Amino acid sequence: MKTLKFTLIGLFALSLVACNSSNEKTKDNSSAKKTVNVKTEKASYQIDTEKSIVHWKGSMIGVYAHEGYLKFKSGKLTLANDKVTEGEFSVDMNSMITSDDDALYKMASREKLIGHLKSADFFDTENFPITTFKITKVNGNEAFGNLTIKGKTNEEKLTDILIQANKLSGTLTFDRQKYGVSYKNTMNDMILANDIELKIEITTK
Repeated sequence: MKTLKFTLIGLFALSLVACNSSNEKTKDNSSAKKTVNVKTEKASYQIDTEKSIVHWKGSMIGVYAHEGYLKFKSGKLTLANDKVTEGEFSVDMNSMITSDDDALYKMASREKLIGHLKSADFFDTENFPITTFKITKVNGNEAFGNLTIKGKTNEEKLTDILIQANKLSGTLTFDRQKYGVSYKNTMNDMILANDIELKIEITTK
């Protein structure tokens, strides 16, 4: 009987040791599974206004397109892990030039076209010399933001964002009618495509 009693006590003791060992392993495993927080470093950059441009393109439906360039007035971008997180920039509308083929100007000069685009019929650059875009949220290689033209603001989307070294590019297409960029002559305005395409090419300092 004594032998049996001691055997039972021994088994009980062994079971306690096994349970303690199992608990220790569980604790060790739970410690190993703790998530390590990685700090995301953000960096802000100023736009180099001398090296950055906005390429614009506007089309006459079924006929041809006019295109050219605009210069930046100012701007800054914030990046984290090679992705844009914040940013805003302004464009000098009076810097508008064309880059069309000379064949498109047989009937009227480049200066006449630019003068008309700067007039109240379109961008009215005398009263609204600056266009701005401020990023509000980012999703992958797309950035949503507030575009302001002629004092009117709408949400637009900058797509196909590509970052290489100190350069960033992307595209933005907006409906000119939402910003009051329309020819007073209704018949003439109807032959102009509503969408204006922008290709943004930024170099940072």
